[in-house]
Amino acid sequence: MAPQRMNFLSFKDSTRKLAAADSVAVIGLGRFGTSLALELMETGTEVLGVDINEDIVQALNGRLTQVVRADSTKPETLEQLTIGEFDRVVVAVGSDIKVSILTASLLLQLGVPVVWAKADDEQHAIILDQLGVHRVLSPERDMGRRVAHLVRGAAADYLEIDPGYAMVKTAAPREVQGMTLREAGVRARHQITVAAYRADSGQWRNAEADTVLQAGDTVLVVGPTARVEAFAQLR
Repeated sequence: MAPQRMNFLSFKDSTRKLAAADSVAVIGLGRFGTSLALELMETGTEVLGVDINEDIVQALNGRLTQVVRADSTKPETLEQLTIGEFDRVVVAVGSDIKVSILTASLLLQLGVPVVWAKADDEQHAIILDQLGVHRVLSPERDMGRRVAHLVRGAAADYLEIDPGYAMVKTAAPREVQGMTLREAGVRARHQITVAAYRADSGQWRNAEADTVLQAGDTVLVVGPTARVEAFAQLR
């Protein structure tokens, strides 16, 4: 199948229909943008992909709802692609900070309700934030912080919800096994909440005060970062 090229007369109606659906436009289809766009497709979200690189457009043709080669720094291009009619647009442009900033600025001028943008470094993130981008993403920094918590601790997985507050997946320690969570006094003793648990090879279930954990169970605990990491260290 030949790749869909930048023929705005043919794209305008179709992109307008796509914008009216529960869809997302992803501008910049490098490693991050492509991964994001394909994952959105896997979850049932329709995706318009935009990139200046013809080879990338060819590679993703047929894998996204629509993909077009276009220069996102030109206002007339974004208008003809009806990008302004999308509720959510992600600027996933890679290392070209100038293109990222200009694209984000144009999207905000077009009145896109929610603009997400990827930042390559702290200065880039500050500029995007000052522009008024609704959500600035720093995937490399965030992944580094996540891995750092996993490397130094005993958690099987770690998710920072907000600075200083996190969710950790870990094995149920001995001190809470064979009794209800109420009897174990987890909240009072550790200032964390056991949100869910999974028996060995079983399904995840919501944890209640009368939940009894056993050896081999895995738990999701939520609370202050230092507290959940300390709980994960228990054996």
